[in-house]
Amino acid sequence: MKNTRTGLRALTALLLATAVGVAGAGPAAARAALPDATDAAFADDCLRAHNEYRARHGVPALTPDPAVQEHARARVARLSTSEGLSGGHDGLDPAYGENQSWFGNGSAVRAGCRQAVDAWYAQHRDYDYDRPDYSASTGLFTQVVWKSSTRLGCARAFGRGGTWYETYIVCDYGPAGNVLGQFPQNVLPPRT
Repeated sequence: MKNTRTGLRALTALLLATAVGVAGAGPAAARAALPDATDAAFADDCLRAHNEYRARHGVPALTPDPAVQEHARARVARLSTSEGLSGGHDGLDPAYGENQSWFGNGSAVRAGCRQAVDAWYAQHRDYDYDRPDYSASTGLFTQVVWKSSTRLGCARAFGRGGTWYETYIVCDYGPAGNVLGQFPQNVLPPRT
């Protein structure tokens, strides 16, 4: 009986490792990608939200880029095969910066891009302009307002996940922001 229990524990551990991915091997796909829910209104919402925040910091507006958009579509499809944001940035082309959001709720209501961008920008409260540098607690904000990023592509996937209706949002930026040593000239304080 003792060997059976040990065998069951090993099998359970193997199944869990397969479901969530093995450390260092990247996340395992747990399900099919959720359907693409990107449309013109969503793309406009993304661009408008980003550029309003960028204007606060006196940096040029982002322009939509079809190649960046297609990259974001592929990224959101891949991300939506994992629970929440457990897929991380595995497979991201280093030419792009990326912000991700996940929303879950009990009704079939898609989250909008404004919600994601507002949440990313909210990290500005923790950014120290006197010590400009990368921080995990402000990296989403700094990518939104990164002066040298000029192109934007965002995509959304939506559908019924395991427990919730889920919305995944990915925005990719070209060229990538959050480059070490370049924060002082790329993350400018808001204008008063």
